[in-house]
Amino acid sequence: MSNDITDKISLDRRRFLRATSASTAAGLLAGCAGDSGGTDTETTDGTGAAGGGGGSTDSELSVIWPGGVNNINPLGWLTIPDYDAVRMMYEPLTSVDAEGQAIGHVAKSWETSDDGASYTWTIQEGITWHDGEPLTAEDVAFTFQAIKEYEWPYLGSLSSVIAEPSEITVEDEYTVTTPLTQPYAPLPLVLADLGMIIPKHIWSEYDNPAEVSNTENPIGSGPFVFEVREPDQFLNFSVDGEYWGEVPDFDSVSIEIISSTDSQVLTMKEGSGDMLRLQPGQYVEEFESADNLSVVKGGSTYVTYIGVNTNRSPLSDKALRKAMAYAVDRETVANLVNAGYATPGYSPVPPGLEFYHNPDTNSYAHNQEQARTILNEAGYEQQGDGRVTPDGEPLELVISIQNTGNWPRIAEVLSRQLGDVGISVEVNSMESNAHTQKVSVEQDYDLTLNTWRVWFDPDPFLSPVFEEKGTLNTSQYNNAEFDQLMQQQRRATDPQKRQGYLYDAQDILTEELPWVVLYYPQLLHGMRSSAWKNFNPIPRYGMQSPYGLEPGTGPMVQLDPK
Repeated sequence: MSNDITDKISLDRRRFLRATSASTAAGLLAGCAGDSGGTDTETTDGTGAAGGGGGSTDSELSVIWPGGVNNINPLGWLTIPDYDAVRMMYEPLTSVDAEGQAIGHVAKSWETSDDGASYTWTIQEGITWHDGEPLTAEDVAFTFQAIKEYEWPYLGSLSSVIAEPSEITVEDEYTVTTPLTQPYAPLPLVLADLGMIIPKHIWSEYDNPAEVSNTENPIGSGPFVFEVREPDQFLNFSVDGEYWGEVPDFDSVSIEIISSTDSQVLTMKEGSGDMLRLQPGQYVEEFESADNLSVVKGGSTYVTYIGVNTNRSPLSDKALRKAMAYAVDRETVANLVNAGYATPGYSPVPPGLEFYHNPDTNSYAHNQEQARTILNEAGYEQQGDGRVTPDGEPLELVISIQNTGNWPRIAEVLSRQLGDVGISVEVNSMESNAHTQKVSVEQDYDLTLNTWRVWFDPDPFLSPVFEEKGTLNTSQYNNAEFDQLMQQQRRATDPQKRQGYLYDAQDILTEELPWVVLYYPQLLHGMRSSAWKNFNPIPRYGMQSPYGLEPGTGPMVQLDPK
């Protein structure tokens, strides 16, 4: 089965790669991860000094990120800012077009065996690493071998289907064959997100590549070259003049780390930044009314949710989780906290992944009486303003959140809504790193709040987060039927059958409720409108992906001539 897209690449290269470069430079994923690299949270107080100066010149793009970069390992990054930095310097084997279909990148074409259990990749010639060495099939083979051989935070699902390293074959300088342990239909899409190619001549020198933070002198093949980094202050890149594809209309990128939302906005208003990520409900009207600022709105594949520790009593009781799901007023949360820049929802798979999102899954329209009925029937008796568990203990829960962005406001609203039906919820607000330690590492929590960016395909999200042995299963969820459906959808080569398995998996998750999904947020970016023009997000993915630009009526990116 051939998937030769060489002609398409040739026709679209200027349009697509220029969009890729410009979008990546803008740091469109900007947001610090709390529970995982797929989350969208922020760090706490303080501002950093810009490296290389603020604002745009005729050759520099200035971007504000809310969190620092501490791990630039292309396969082992930990947070969203880490991932942003990786995407600027390293390139995936495949990419994704505006319709969400896999197309080539480092691999200009590929062929799939008849049984779907082997892929042969033809590598684009003329790509070089930033140190001048050529990128060849040896690098691609080494990357697959490393994914299989070592333990990576987000690559468990991908690693499980790659054959043993000795079976990966370099056919010639620009051809490599990767056998799989089973057919894996989403592989090309998964690689567009997670398949960053690493240079063998550098990474083969490490005893364990998964333990390397790669923050000193990262060498990639992408359009941007690492220049300097000051932890939690700034990160600077230059445009690679020798890059094999198109490059953007500027020479360098200066990323300033400012964790305080107030300070971010003040910096933009003073003209010392070109772009930042806006929190819904905060400063949007101010940006829209300012003469030199504007707001760019885009869809997303993000999902915001209440994470539930299903291994802790009384939350191990599904009846309590269902009562919570009915007690929550998603419309109020979306409108009050997010100023309407969010769509209420129920499934962990967001509508942005249209083909795989189950629109008819279990829903929990706000119904306090239904919540009270469920609690009463399950033995949670009312006592005064609160309730007691079937064991006679006070029904008192704690929601652990990060003390940044909209999280405190969301938590307070949810606490009131749950309290209305007798579920007492105390808000425990903490710094981002402490939250990560408590929720992700120690898993010592009742409830939490977070946002996850789902990948281009749902498998590498659903598998580690909800399977019993998932590396990111902080809900400690365990359902054998769900795990079986995940295995079946991985092997399914028929798209309709695979969709059916994933629909059924979503039905289980919305019935069992390891997450109580709240809404799908819209992505908002504040821009210095005098510096950027024709910045048009693709609706499916918004701007959080490096492929989130389409050309406007003028140049893709046009810096202010001032």
